Amino acid sequence: MNITRTALALTTAVATTIAAPAMARELTYGHYISTTHPVNTEGMTPYFDKITADTDGSITWTAFFGGAMGGPKELLGAVGDNVLDAAGVVDVYVKSDLPHSALLSSLFVAADDVLAFAAAMNEYQLLHCPACLDDYQRNGVKPLAWYSTSPYVLMCTSKVTSLDDLAGKKARATSRMGVLMNTLGGTAVSITSAEMYEAMQRGQADCSVGSAAWLTAYNIKDFVKSIVSDPLGAYIGSMVMNLNQDVWDDLEPNERQAIIDGLPDLIANIQWAYAAEDAAAIAAAEEAGAVVYPADKDLADKIAEIRPTEYAAAAEQGKADGIENAEEVVQGYKDLVEKWRGIVAEVGDDKAAYAEALRTEIFSKIEH
Repeated sequence: MNITRTALALTTAVATTIAAPAMARELTYGHYISTTHPVNTEGMTPYFDKITADTDGSITWTAFFGGAMGGPKELLGAVGDNVLDAAGVVDVYVKSDLPHSALLSSLFVAADDVLAFAAAMNEYQLLHCPACLDDYQRNGVKPLAWYSTSPYVLMCTSKVTSLDDLAGKKARATSRMGVLMNTLGGTAVSITSAEMYEAMQRGQADCSVGSAAWLTAYNIKDFVKSIVSDPLGAYIGSMVMNLNQDVWDDLEPNERQAIIDGLPDLIANIQWAYAAEDAAAIAAAEEAGAVVYPADKDLADKIAEIRPTEYAAAAEQGKADGIENAEEVVQGYKDLVEKWRGIVAEVGDDKAAYAEALRTEIFSKIEH
């Protein structure tokens, strides 16, 4: 009788163990941008929910937005040191750690098509740049996805649409955008985004170069009277998704697949959210009295003349920074930009088609 009871107990225990779901793994994610930023509301939060659903709850997420776990200079190290499992990383803040990615991001002014440049950034770093992957490996990070900001445009307190209009104007612009403003005859001024409103109010800046969303995000629509619709460039190096390499290696194959499967929609959702935010901001600025203009021919022609030279300038700076294969990296990325221009021309404004192209051309080829 005791033997029977023992056998039944063992059978029950084994059955219970088999039936029990795997213990949920809670992963952490950090980003310095705010909880209400479109990257988080339209991108990361739905992405995390999809992973949890696709893994039947074996992966859940806790997100720390708004810099709660570090700013842009700290987040790469936080992931590598496993303080966080994943984070948003901006390469220009950690240029010495991610020199090849930062080299590509320096092609700020060349980026006239954000969808093509974002897709090319993902394909090149994930599939065609061993040196890029070596950089991440040294930092203990598994890279997974990047997005581009929306196009930067010229927003001024008076009508500025030509080279003559821009001559001598003080324009808030940084990095290669500052170089562009100086080359076009303006004067780049170094002012933080937090100081931009007051600077335009007091005449310390006649113009600002940035995403149209800044019109409402920083309320510079109060002063902006003209917006030149021609894109001046974009920042293309925001790595929105990655994982600590040890954490990635410890995941089950189906969990890694779920993380990869959601990446095309993540990128597409962010790009389209940026476009929608820009459109809403421009509408608010127009209601406040601003006018959207195309660039006059002389200004448009000068920008078009400068843009192709950015590739050589980036390669030269890369070599000066110690990247021996800088020219090869820049050329490889440029070739993929041209490939993606063709794909983007075909998909047009179809977000689902763009995401599917990302899946077919890039994320279906990632080994996991």
